[in-house]
Amino acid sequence: MRLDDLRFFVRVALLKNLSAAGREFGLSPSAASARLVTLEKSVGSQLMSRTTRSIALTEAGQIFKEHALAALKEIDVALCQLDEKAEEPSGSLRISCNMFFGRKHILPYLNEFRDRYPKITLEMSFSDRLVDLIAEGYDLAVRGAKLPDSTLRARKLAGNPRVLCASPEYIARKGEPKTPDDLNKHEFVGVSFMPYWYFEGPKGEITFDATSSIMGDSGDYAYDAALYGMGLTVKSVAHVWEDLRDGRLVELMTDYPVARSGEIWAVYPPGNFTPPKITAFIDFLRGKYGSPPYWETDYREARSN
Repeated sequence: MRLDDLRFFVRVALLKNLSAAGREFGLSPSAASARLVTLEKSVGSQLMSRTTRSIALTEAGQIFKEHALAALKEIDVALCQLDEKAEEPSGSLRISCNMFFGRKHILPYLNEFRDRYPKITLEMSFSDRLVDLIAEGYDLAVRGAKLPDSTLRARKLAGNPRVLCASPEYIARKGEPKTPDDLNKHEFVGVSFMPYWYFEGPKGEITFDATSSIMGDSGDYAYDAALYGMGLTVKSVAHVWEDLRDGRLVELMTDYPVARSGEIWAVYPPGNFTPPKITAFIDFLRGKYGSPPYWETDYREARSN
């Protein structure tokens, strides 16, 4: 039995006219009659007695009408309350994000989000650990890539290209590479989870083995090591845009841009309904980041001046 079946039955009972009720629901007379028969079969009782000229509720139909009216009223109240909640998102929102991106690109905006949505309570977890959203009870995770679990849903927040970069001190000491072949003369800041770098060349993608004598296991290690002049590294623009803008790091090999650049995604549990609090947070971040995101436009504008 569908909700529309109840609404249709109530209209027939109130109008005392099957054809008139059918027209309101876009049904032909035969389709309206068939719909009423289907409803009666589903409840196991004759609800209306019908002749060619009149229609009237049976005793069972009268009882059913009273309960149907009460049920529809409660459902309409519930739908109104859901609409109100949709207009003003509320509830606890548990969010996971890696440490650096959370500190740089989420934390600065949380006061504004809290002012805009005072009925949402935020619980933030900034960690480089990849959490299990469902098992650990998270509502949302912000990640640098879609998670491999295809049952999770995802919305793109922003693009996040990667660049090859180094400190001015390193470049002054070792020179500036112009092509991937030049990289063999240089030192690298390597990370264990990204042993290869990929560049876009005139004839396709170029792969470079970026293992080095000092390997780290975190993006923050590579970032700090590059600032200290220890070698070349590949970093996302969201991570280093201020350093590129202010000259603490220099983008290299711009004729061979880094391939397989990343994107920032909001990932959340599966389901046919997305809670308004999740939609509100995603839309808020997308609005703050822009398209293209500020971390990309900011340093490129500074570099062109």
